[in-house]
Amino acid sequence: MFDAATLTGTAPSAARERVLQTAAALFHAHGYQAVTMRDVARTLGVKQASLYYHVPDGKEQLFVEVTARGLAQHQAGLTAALADAGPELQDQLNAAADWLTAQPALKLMHMFEADLPAITPANARYLRDCAYAALFQPLVEAFRQAQARGAIRALAADRLAGVFLTLIDGMMYASRAGHDAAGVTELAYELIDVLLNGLRPRAEAKTPGPETPGQKVDGGR
Repeated sequence: MFDAATLTGTAPSAARERVLQTAAALFHAHGYQAVTMRDVARTLGVKQASLYYHVPDGKEQLFVEVTARGLAQHQAGLTAALADAGPELQDQLNAAADWLTAQPALKLMHMFEADLPAITPANARYLRDCAYAALFQPLVEAFRQAQARGAIRALAADRLAGVFLTLIDGMMYASRAGHDAAGVTELAYELIDVLLNGLRPRAEAKTPGPETPGQKVDGGR
């Protein structure tokens, strides 16, 4: 059986890199089940048989490798974004949103509900572990640190991370579909503000009014 972990750390040749990038784009656009090795070969302009030099075990090996590689890139980018944002949770989540919205949409629901059930259980479990380490764990740590500081309530950090990722994924879909005219970054910041501060109106800060008759200002002098 193909062991995905043995390949994700290797440096691909230029030809293999083209195969990986092309396959990644096709899988992302159409999903695992809809893409064939013939599609990959046609897009590359090569014979289908030549692909098996790079991925002897075929389409599943190719899918697992490109997915794991993409998740590893997310892990590095997301971890760096959170670390550079400073200690405030809202700044950290805004930085995470900046990273995520600058990448192709995650399509997590499609991956978990359609792609992973179509591959072998061992590789599906491997990719679930990769997804948790890459996307959930950095956010879970940020939420837990905020809870330890007393900045937010002690809710399940895993669930908070899942809510955040689902909001970002849904927002990117809405933006692509043209259902929201706001910029992706602006919309992400609004969603983060709602997540942290809620939908209820906030009390307006009171500003000093004009001096009323008989009112003493500056100590009455």
